[in-house]
Amino acid sequence: MASVSECSYHHRITGMTSPESREQDIIRALKRCSEPTVAAALRFQATHDANDLEIIIKGVLERDLPETHAAAMATVTDTTRLMEDLGMDSFGMMEVVMTAEEVFGISVANHELREVTTLGSLKAFLVAKTQGGQA
Repeated sequence: MASVSECSYHHRITGMTSPESREQDIIRALKRCSEPTVAAALRFQATHDANDLEIIIKGVLERDLPETHAAAMATVTDTTRLMEDLGMDSFGMMEVVMTAEEVFGISVANHELREVTTLGSLKAFLVAKTQGGQA
């Protein structure tokens, strides 16, 4: 079995990872997230099921929300505003985006996030990105 450094080197050289390495990358990206969030992310790699995507998004938001707004996750809807209702700031949004890039293997440009203001728009954006489209 290859060492972590050998896998990392192989990934940097070839741009490819083994399924085991990809799984470890996802687990690492979702550190401090709930077990159901991690399980949904691992399933999503194979199924691209939108139901798993929603679990992942909510799990990452729960992890990255300010403690003063954590209880708000119990009542979120697609119209819940990320900054105003959930208290996300630009740093928190950056954490969510960086996690999404790692977990979903996507790239997100800053200008693409201008219209992402609600939970529903975040879900729609990530669905489009994970299906290879432009959001």
